[in-house]
Amino acid sequence: MILRDFRIGWRLLLQHPAYSLVVTGGLAIGFAACFLLFGFVAFCLNYNSSIPDNDRLVLVKQRINIFQRPEWEAIAFLPLRDVALASGMVAQASIAKPIDVPLRVGSELRAVNLQVVDPAFQSMFAVAALEGDLQAALTQADGIALTVGGARKLFGVGPVLGRTVDVGGAVLQVRALLPDPPANSTQLYEALAGTNSSAWRERDMAMSQWTRAGLYLKLKPGASMAALTALLQQASDRSPLTQQMRSVAAGMLNGGNVSDIRLLPLRDAYFDADLAAGHTAERYGQRSSVYSLAAGGLLILLLATINYVNLATVRTLRRQREIGISKLLGASAWRLARHFLSEAVLTTVLAAGAGLILAWLLLPVFSDLVNRPLDGIFTLRACAAALAFGAFIGVCAGAYPAWLAHHALPGPALAGRGNTETIAGLWIRRVLTIAQFASAMALSAMALAVSWQTYFASHASPGFDPAHLLVLTLPSYAQDTPLNAGFVEQLRRLPGIEGVAAMSEAVGREGARITNRLRGKDGRDVSMEAKYVSPEWFEVHRLHAVHGEAFDPRRDAVDNSQSGRVMVNAAGALALGYATPQEAVGKLVTVDYRIIGIAPEVRFQGVRAPSRAVVYLVRPTPVLSIRTSDSLQAAYDNIAPLWRRHFPNDIMEIKTQQAVLAERYADDARLMRILAAASAIAIALAGFGIYVLSAYSVQRRRREIVLRKLHGAGRLDIALLMVREFAMPVAAGAIIGLPLAWLAIQRYLAGYADRAPMGVWPLAAAVALALLLALLATARHTLAALRMSPSLAVYD
Repeated sequence: MILRDFRIGWRLLLQHPAYSLVVTGGLAIGFAACFLLFGFVAFCLNYNSSIPDNDRLVLVKQRINIFQRPEWEAIAFLPLRDVALASGMVAQASIAKPIDVPLRVGSELRAVNLQVVDPAFQSMFAVAALEGDLQAALTQADGIALTVGGARKLFGVGPVLGRTVDVGGAVLQVRALLPDPPANSTQLYEALAGTNSSAWRERDMAMSQWTRAGLYLKLKPGASMAALTALLQQASDRSPLTQQMRSVAAGMLNGGNVSDIRLLPLRDAYFDADLAAGHTAERYGQRSSVYSLAAGGLLILLLATINYVNLATVRTLRRQREIGISKLLGASAWRLARHFLSEAVLTTVLAAGAGLILAWLLLPVFSDLVNRPLDGIFTLRACAAALAFGAFIGVCAGAYPAWLAHHALPGPALAGRGNTETIAGLWIRRVLTIAQFASAMALSAMALAVSWQTYFASHASPGFDPAHLLVLTLPSYAQDTPLNAGFVEQLRRLPGIEGVAAMSEAVGREGARITNRLRGKDGRDVSMEAKYVSPEWFEVHRLHAVHGEAFDPRRDAVDNSQSGRVMVNAAGALALGYATPQEAVGKLVTVDYRIIGIAPEVRFQGVRAPSRAVVYLVRPTPVLSIRTSDSLQAAYDNIAPLWRRHFPNDIMEIKTQQAVLAERYADDARLMRILAAASAIAIALAGFGIYVLSAYSVQRRRREIVLRKLHGAGRLDIALLMVREFAMPVAAGAIIGLPLAWLAIQRYLAGYADRAPMGVWPLAAAVALALLLALLATARHTLAALRMSPSLAVYD
């Protein structure tokens, strides 16, 4: 290919602007989708790639087995750091303990991700200060280092070194300015302070109380990860906290460990199945899902390329006379092939450039869809690779039209008999169109199924009416204090407030995993998930006991936790060994506690998990449920002054109960939008593909249509002829695509305990949509066939 071929191709594109716009636009959409999806895939596959020796840098993960819902977390006992350093197998170690206190600058409070780390953190994570002295920030008690993003959040634009921030009453001075950590890093932060920082009030007790936080170890070359894991497991088992927990919950362990310890290389952290199964699953990914998105990007680009091949083929067949004349004038077969390849490469490179611009415009929307910050995917290298890939696609897409031009014979072409392709070529393009419809119907069916299940799950009753309920979490230090009681009492007196209750976790959130051991009917110990509530909780949620009675606010005062009265749900009563829930009412479950009633079923875990055995106890709790007659904004305006008086150093975060419930299905909503966008693109490309096929079919069969008309065929006969030809790709696409969609839908629904009434309607709707699309796409050329004049066609 030479420059002259590209100039000719450029002039041809300008001569046919409609064709050029359609072809370039379709390919641009394909390239944009492919670039965005591949950018997300690269983001995931390169997690922690900026950290040196990320195969030797490991995090310690831990699972506490006495919890009702034990799960792996990326935190561990902090004293294990010193055990690892003393083992001789670790070169460096650092903790990463978040300080959940907002930072104050002047009168403004800002939520900033502040982490307490060891000085070794600097070299382990290759953190280099842009300005100032990071070592001083991490070793001096009044030092703090801010990232560029953290500094902008606190101070706006301008110099920050030497300025001060208030962290829960401790004044820290900014001694270093750091670059923002890569978004695809396990350890994210906006500010760093040292382990002796005055802002970390638990620093003197963290080790003795075996506090948990992030723990990172850098192994020495050749160190055995298995040997170090065994050493840390032994230290964990011998810790005072573990011994205390073992004595309390020995019957729950069945000979197992109180907690399990494992080491996880940072290079594998993002795709760790253990962490992805926990309550922080949104921070992690699955390789299968990531590779599926990569395949989806290639599929969309393939569908767009199929359209280009179909249209370029039809255009090549219409240029047979031009090709024949060129050959008679001495043009070689290679020159003609080179010309068609150059035209294809020029088209796809232009489309790739347009696709990059479109992807840049859609990046904020796409980042929200996948819930990942992808601002860094537009690098010079990535854009150059996209353009090179566009050229490669052009060579592949232009190969078939170039082959047709190469095999065109001058004689038949000049006689007007060379404007048809071989049967094999026609079937190849039909198969490509079938692939388009199969993909479109599969994606459409999946999008409909996911949308319906997400709607069903998000609108399923949690067991009470969430309307007019707000959720407000109090600071942890205020729990069970006069400050807490005073705030709640004054909150009840505010206008529009109809009731206030408290619970250990908001319904719909993964909160504290509290476990209680109760005595069953046969005297055996039964481990049960516990919910701590205030006596008003059932009343505020307008719930009544199914059997027996509910807590009485006048009798079961929060400050009298030894009231001896508990409630269980139906699953809890059955777990205790009673034949019916009603039989459990009045029975003792410990020496001091008696069941006063059977609680109605509340879906704390949504519709994903089946109902669990739950016991309700009256205890001081940090999460408030507020029933109000006002809107969220009006309630916020009324509560905010009261909050500032009681908790001036904390940020008030208040949400509706409905919003909290919706958070549980945020990932499903994102998947729904991704599938909807992908199916819309696939449907549009499939429609365009069959439009091109119908255009060529009418042109190819025009003499047959004329002869049928001359032999008495009516308009209905001609219409049925066209419908039969275009119904075949739809039917074949349904046979291929729908079984795949059904399998994918069943796999998705397997994650739900309660499913929406589904049946086969998503598959039927996908077929109906494909048929409607085919009718609309072929209507223009079908009408052209019906209006075709026999006399004009015969003389053509």
